[in-house]
Amino acid sequence: MTQWERLLSTAVVGTGRRNVPADVLGGLAEVDADGPEETVLAAAAVLGAYRRAGWTPSRWREPLPEPSGVDERPVCSDAAAQVLELLLSRDIRVDGGNELLVAHWLRTCAGADRRPPAHLLVELLRLATTTTALREDVRTVTGPRGAWLARHNPRWAWAAPVDTADAAARFATGTRTERLSILIAVRRADPAAGRRLVEDTWDTEQAATRAGLVDALAVGLSDADEPFLESSLDDRAATVRAAAAALLDRLPHSRRAARMAERVRDLTPPDELDAAARRDGISDQREHGHGRRESWLIQLLGAAPLGDVPTDLASAGSALLVGWTRAALRQRNEDWLAALARVRPTPELLGALPPEKATAIVAVESTVDARFAGLLAACPGPWPAKFSRDVVGRLRKARTEGALTLAFGALAEHLHHSALPAVEDWIEATPIDKRARRRTLRGLAHALTIRSTIEQEF
Repeated sequence: MTQWERLLSTAVVGTGRRNVPADVLGGLAEVDADGPEETVLAAAAVLGAYRRAGWTPSRWREPLPEPSGVDERPVCSDAAAQVLELLLSRDIRVDGGNELLVAHWLRTCAGADRRPPAHLLVELLRLATTTTALREDVRTVTGPRGAWLARHNPRWAWAAPVDTADAAARFATGTRTERLSILIAVRRADPAAGRRLVEDTWDTEQAATRAGLVDALAVGLSDADEPFLESSLDDRAATVRAAAAALLDRLPHSRRAARMAERVRDLTPPDELDAAARRDGISDQREHGHGRRESWLIQLLGAAPLGDVPTDLASAGSALLVGWTRAALRQRNEDWLAALARVRPTPELLGALPPEKATAIVAVESTVDARFAGLLAACPGPWPAKFSRDVVGRLRKARTEGALTLAFGALAEHLHHSALPAVEDWIEATPIDKRARRRTLRGLAHALTIRSTIEQEF
């Protein structure tokens, strides 16, 4: 019987019926206690600590994992790391959500070719697992160490590099969700290999699965995918044909685009649709505010390649503008996007333009109202310094506070930090009884202060 077992037996039976062993600690130490009960408790404390400290763990029987690759980028400054840590822990909070400033931190860090400290990688991976909009930025800044961590946690599989050697086997046997994730990851690394995964199993897939696989080919889409998508226009399932047509809309050099261009050569609506046009995905679905023939024309223009921007674009009819807008958005044609936005600005058009062009269009809007706030919110950032200061001034002169409230998220995310003094001056000039406005402005000033700190540290 061990010393621990003898002591335990005495404690169970009771010191009134059994004496404490004379050498209760087996020579480890001496017990100096006032009575037998105290002796048992003191000895238990010593032996318990000894047993825990003296436990020998079992040998690791699995092969040790390969170490992470080396990240050559220098780590960010201590101050920059502290700002990120406070944002992730939410020890500081920003109106509109900390994710806006986390995204700004990540992009600024990547732009400076720096990396976050190792102890924050897990928190970044956790956050991006639930906030999918951050995934690309987190994948970039965490680098090889983040990829190494992701390989050892299935919940972070989105950040793990693809092992093309076993991707085909996993794609063939995984669940529908797993297969789509594998396909997207492979397409991101090697678009041709991803397309081959789809082609190899295509004939055995159900219609719903085929449509989902075609949708996933949007990642890494190029003219090399055109033959497969063209053949998918003959699929027996309407959902698959529609998915293929949607991707072909984004390929202005495809055979389908050439057929569409021929159909809209004179920019007039067709009298009827033939079987070939219906095969190409043109349907009888009415576009809002347009009749059947105009709806056909809009669909045809949206799928046809764009030429030069006409000089009389402002005088074009509604159907032409809607169709060209659809084509410009799908083909990401910057000249057409800018020209259409100058004629009829919409959040979709502005969101597809670079910041300098989008903000130049919003800058000439005459009225500051809810529509202005919507256009402002659509402008990508970062915004130029002068535009930022002008926006603050225009919002301050607005008759209602609605525009400030509606555009708050975009202001906090995109305003140039040089606009901070104007925001602080606005706060000082706002009456005390305007509590809601003061609270909004203080939140905006807080966000700008943090963004300014981030930029200074990089």
